[in-house]
Amino acid sequence: MPRRPRRNRERGAAAVEFAIVVPLLLALVLGIVEFSRIYNVQIMVTNAAREGARTMAIKNDTGLATTAVNNSVTNVTLSSIQITPGTGACTNGAEANATVTSSVALMTGPWFNIGSSITVTGQGAMRCGG
Repeated sequence: MPRRPRRNRERGAAAVEFAIVVPLLLALVLGIVEFSRIYNVQIMVTNAAREGARTMAIKNDTGLATTAVNNSVTNVTLSSIQITPGTGACTNGAEANATVTSSVALMTGPWFNIGSSITVTGQGAMRCGG
């Protein structure tokens, strides 16, 4: 009796291996995409805080600094903006500080039970008058 070729005995092995590996690869790709989105928002919020602190240090006007923060971000909803000069008014040698907070909605949160959003905070500081 002729023997069956070896190929017929391993017919379903590739499908089983594929079914085992695909969920791991999908979770890895989704994690990379999610991390990239959060990191992008972190960079935007930090740059917005720097811009707010810079405007406060130069113009000594909290309203203009808040406007500068809002104008420097796109497609991001800011939760809070706090701009404070170090000592009452922004005098020469004092420090202007800006803290900007945003909440980022997670794409994969409901699937992996890790929450629906994450809070990202950026801080900036500039020396007034100089």
